Amino acid sequence: MKKNKILFAISSLGLGHATRSLVIVEYYLKNGYEIDIMCSGNALMYLKEELTGKRVNFIEYEDYPKLERGEGGKYYYFLMMDILLINVLIRKERNFVKKIEKKYDFIFSDGKYGAYSRKIPCFLLTHQLSFVMPKGLQVFSKPVDLGDFLYFKNFDCVFIPDYSSQKKSLAGNLSHPSWVNMLKHHYVGILSSLYDYSGDAHDEKIDFLFTISGYLLENKDSFVKKLLAEAASLPGKKVFILGDSNSSEILELENNITVYPSVCGEQRKNFFHRAEVIISRAGYTTIMDCAELKKKAIFFPTPGQTEQEYLALSLSEKNNFVFGVEQDPLNSLIMRLDYVDVLELKNSTQHAIKKIHTIISSHL
Repeated sequence: MKKNKILFAISSLGLGHATRSLVIVEYYLKNGYEIDIMCSGNALMYLKEELTGKRVNFIEYEDYPKLERGEGGKYYYFLMMDILLINVLIRKERNFVKKIEKKYDFIFSDGKYGAYSRKIPCFLLTHQLSFVMPKGLQVFSKPVDLGDFLYFKNFDCVFIPDYSSQKKSLAGNLSHPSWVNMLKHHYVGILSSLYDYSGDAHDEKIDFLFTISGYLLENKDSFVKKLLAEAASLPGKKVFILGDSNSSEILELENNITVYPSVCGEQRKNFFHRAEVIISRAGYTTIMDCAELKKKAIFFPTPGQTEQEYLALSLSEKNNFVFGVEQDPLNSLIMRLDYVDVLELKNSTQHAIKKIHTIISSHL
């Protein structure tokens, strides 16, 4: 019996899971479904603001630990302990979902490996099928991939927000491991919550949009200070978004700089569409946003975050974006933007939404 109700389980490790899943949530809301969302932290606050007044109920549920935190020896200690803890939390998550799964037509998980069911259809959205282990721990790559594979197999289908062609791929080996064909999966193309903006094209342009979020905070303050100092000498209008949902104070600084703690909804879409250049951490969802909008971008991988470091290396070889490290002078990176090949993608978010809906419908 159809219940017209869906459970979305969305990771809160960064805002990227929430922003890319939002387009799927909104699609099913428009099609008459009621939705429950399991989430926590900044991602939960972001989704609550985006979905105010909609047929959405929120379940605050603890997330996995922040992988790749700490420095030096602590980095390796925390990483190994956190991987073990994640497996415990996935089992706990699974037991929680078992108690409520009968209320739903299906489950859609973004990065929550315990949110699956044996009784109703369940789907996982992830671009990172393979985990990049840091130097010194590569010997554990295959066991970690095997563990992930066993979790992925619990889902009726794994949706990969990337392209099946390695040549066109944004995530590279992360989304194209050698064992991918052993999974029930579909490459659906990119997903961006910025795709359907209908605002005024004549709004004042933003010359440089800095969006510095992410869940690892060790280097964030010093990085933001460095960028603010360098932005002061750049021409035109500069806007910073810090990804802090706990603050509402907007700062108007000298040299035409405005700092927002966070933005969402039409304002977020407006800023990205107005931006001439986007400067950000190398999170995969932000990369998809820039690809969707055909924007020039400079990305700084978060130090120690192996996924972002891999994406920087892989995409810099394709010359679609400019990548730097925190110590690089911003002006020198900006000069390199004249030589990038901006991505021209045929199938983007609208195509991905239709493909996901078609596949889900075939399981109901």
